[in-house]
Amino acid sequence: MSDSDIIQKLVMVCHQMERDGLTPSVGLLRNKAPFKVSVTQAIEAVKSFNASRKRPVVNTDTTESPNNLALLEKRITQLEAAVQILEQRLADKQ
Repeated sequence: MSDSDIIQKLVMVCHQMERDGLTPSVGLLRNKAPFKVSVTQAIEAVKSFNASRKRPVVNTDTTESPNNLALLEKRITQLEAAVQILEQRLADKQ
């Protein structure tokens, strides 16, 4: 199993912990993981989990205010960066 696969599985464990009302941390993740986890793997997984949770608050108002457009443009930029990272990971696996 590759390190990125392990990180992805650990991020899923973090999401499950959050659903259970726990705040994922390195120590807690290492304890709750169904397999042996190194400290560096746990750190990367918690970082990825925290990054995936940060979402800008988007105004649900249907008018195209400059602030709403700026938020949407920022979110698109973030999503494009995430897609680029995922594409690179896939390319590295092949």
